[in-house]
Amino acid sequence: MKVKSVLIDVSDDASNSTGVETEGLLLCGIKFPAAMTGSNITFDHSLDNSTWADVKETDGTDVTYTVSAGDLIRLDPSGWAFASNGYLRITSDGTEAADRTIEVYFRRS
Repeated sequence: MKVKSVLIDVSDDASNSTGVETEGLLLCGIKFPAAMTGSNITFDHSLDNSTWADVKETDGTDVTYTVSAGDLIRLDPSGWAFASNGYLRITSDGTEAADRTIEVYFRRS
């Protein structure tokens, strides 16, 4: 396996995705659906898929990406080594107008 693809969901009237278990792999990409209400995303990390913490840069700001519907964002997996255990979820800055499916990509370190 070079890259593993996993589908996660953001429900109608919600902004947080379901959590995805990293299985010791590093986040390396995110593919957004053709329709996406929010234009910026942030991330949360959890060891138990229940208690979530915001993912921050070293300066204390949220790790944020600007997205457009249908975009595929490449992420540098070396920056996600801390999160290779546990769960990640994506938070949109807008409440989604319908159920959305986001594809996330992981790879080995």
